[in-house]
Amino acid sequence: MRRVLLLGALLSGLPTVLALVVVRPAAVAAEVAAPVYDQVAQTAVLAGVRTDGVVGASGGLVTLDTGSAYVTARLDSSPSAQVLAAPGEPGTLTRTLAGQVNGPAGTTVVDVPDAEARYPGAQTKASYTASDPVQQPPLRFGTASATAEVGAERAAGSASAASFDITGVLAVGPSTSTVTMTSSPAAGTAVQVARTAVSSVEVAGGLLRLDDVVATAGLKASRDSHAAVQDLTIGGASVAGQAVAIGNHGVTAIGSALLPGQTLADATAQANALLAAAGVAVHTVGGRTTQDVRSATADTGGVQIRLQTPALPGGVSANTLTVVVGGIALTELDTLAVPAVVPPVVVPPAIGGPSTGTTTTTFVPGTPGVPGGAGVTPPQVLDPVAQAGFVVHGRPISAQTALIGFAGWQFLSLGTATLYGFVERRRRLALLERTP
Repeated sequence: MRRVLLLGALLSGLPTVLALVVVRPAAVAAEVAAPVYDQVAQTAVLAGVRTDGVVGASGGLVTLDTGSAYVTARLDSSPSAQVLAAPGEPGTLTRTLAGQVNGPAGTTVVDVPDAEARYPGAQTKASYTASDPVQQPPLRFGTASATAEVGAERAAGSASAASFDITGVLAVGPSTSTVTMTSSPAAGTAVQVARTAVSSVEVAGGLLRLDDVVATAGLKASRDSHAAVQDLTIGGASVAGQAVAIGNHGVTAIGSALLPGQTLADATAQANALLAAAGVAVHTVGGRTTQDVRSATADTGGVQIRLQTPALPGGVSANTLTVVVGGIALTELDTLAVPAVVPPVVVPPAIGGPSTGTTTTTFVPGTPGVPGGAGVTPPQVLDPVAQAGFVVHGRPISAQTALIGFAGWQFLSLGTATLYGFVERRRRLALLERTP
């Protein structure tokens, strides 16, 4: 008998427990599942070395907007993503030429050394490898590789080059750049991480040398919290063999002076004089970060080298070139999702019959030939109607299904009591039969 009572109690209480655990009103479930960000967009531009300007060539100038280990990436919540990774960025001129030649030909005639991926699109993953040096005078790229991969909520790219040279102007050693960005509008998060490293840079035939330039930057967004970091380090630098430190205001001799009896102040003056005579100026561009509740930016600045040389005999034009080593620029921007509002239901005014509510009547004066009369009764605006229904484990159920479940619950509850009554009656009859 006790087992029957215990079973009945469990059966009658089970539906209540299940309802408390898995059933939620549809409105509450929709609120929980709503995304945090309505829109989120990220961009990244980084390179081991970037150049901008013109260099002399026989018979004229060559415009250079080139770079070593150059990567650009973007990711937004539309969703859309793109990554372009070039071990040696050839510049606008080469890319324009490639487009003009390859387009009409319908095939690759002029090859651009890069890996590009787009989402949405057929090519969401790409790679490039060059085992032999690439010659594009006055540029020369060493062995190189690049990768690009994109998706709805992720973009990543990398590029590395064994060398990058501008004949007679600039020589860059192995350089590598990588960037990864992810976002989740539903969770309200966005993350970017970027790094670029250059082993060596020589300018003006080795007069100025930089070693182990490493730049890092990152952004992190979580709902209304945004953080940005950036860092630039120079492993070593020298001018004509004299060790120097490079800051926002130029170079300063460090360590020991090369010439006996010379002070560091003398060595600093000598280094700056040698650079000026060669038409070279170098300094760091101070990095900066910004962040607020809806955006963040990080910029490493980099080491900026300006080269200005006069024209040479024989028709060789002057060099006017700006070089940036270790430059990274990241941005992130987002907007919060606005909860959906059910618009009010507007019903037409009642015509005829007894009045059931307060109405407003406006008298409209008549015009010649048209008698005046009452204006149109304004429509009645009802309160928003909540959508009926429930959600069980993320799946909506109709009110009819809920009623059927309620009926089953009642059946179990009432049936348990009836079952108990039958069992109790049989027990009493059995006792009466045993009584003499």
